[in-house]
Amino acid sequence: MDPDKEAVLAAVRARDYRRTTFAARQRPALRALTVSLMGEEPIAAAPMEAFLDDYDHFVSRASKTLRFGMVVLLDVLRFVLPLVVLRRFSTFEELSLGDRSRMLEKMESHRIVLVSLIFVAFKTPMMIVWFEDEARLRELGYPGEARERYKRLLPVAA
Repeated sequence: MDPDKEAVLAAVRARDYRRTTFAARQRPALRALTVSLMGEEPIAAAPMEAFLDDYDHFVSRASKTLRFGMVVLLDVLRFVLPLVVLRRFSTFEELSLGDRSRMLEKMESHRIVLVSLIFVAFKTPMMIVWFEDEARLRELGYPGEARERYKRLLPVAA
């Protein structure tokens, strides 16, 4: 095999590829949504970026149709829903924390089902990724790998 061709093939194989769904322009809206859902402000920049990377990676493993739908729904959440739900001409990330929280509460039980589905479409995977963190699980009292208590409590079948 030609040495130049081998070098090209090696470079292609070594390329660090990671599929992403959300563009950099959508990160501020995801940050605002995370802070509003988790009720913690401020979240330090490094943990927030790590969480958003994990969330993006989680969503990016889905089908192309679902990824496209999540991007469209995020744009609807950013630009349309503040006007529909709160009657404010603003983007989601420009709203105050109180207004964003109120908007999410109204979305959760909105009479238009699509609005509720948009809320659920983002909340469910965010909660999964948020609570997969080992430190958060320890804060909640989850013992991790040392969860042997069930073996002492359950009778052993003979």
